Amino acid sequence: MHGPIDYIIVNFIGNKFNGGILEELSKVVKSGTISVLDIALITKDKDGNIAALELSGMKDSGVAQFAKDNSVQSGFITQEDIEEVGEIIAENSSVGLLVIEQLWAKGLKKAIIDAGGELIAEGRIHPEASLELDKKGDK
Repeated sequence: MHGPIDYIIVNFIGNKFNGGILEELSKVVKSGTISVLDIALITKDKDGNIAALELSGMKDSGVAQFAKDNSVQSGFITQEDIEEVGEIIAENSSVGLLVIEQLWAKGLKKAIIDAGGELIAEGRIHPEASLELDKKGDK
């Protein structure tokens, strides 16, 4: 049984990326909160040309070491996914595309199934949107 599987797209304006995110990502993987299923780096140059570096092409990078240390698989991100993401990113930018499994939710999922429950809807409220909800509650 899998937990919920999500994708995350993180934009790096000006194609500036540092490895600080990988350190924090390693913490949540090691704690068992999530599992990273796949990673790709997608860039769009100033002329709008899109290029992707998938996990198999990152042999000597910090991302490759992260993937090896954390048993990241490959094959979840398709060429179609890369093309779709490439269309939405700004020129002269890079994005990291992550596919993650929410391991923390596996027990909850099992309990819901065992109780005869079924998921009928799901969604996400972005943290910035929740700040707006907090402001409305203060009135």
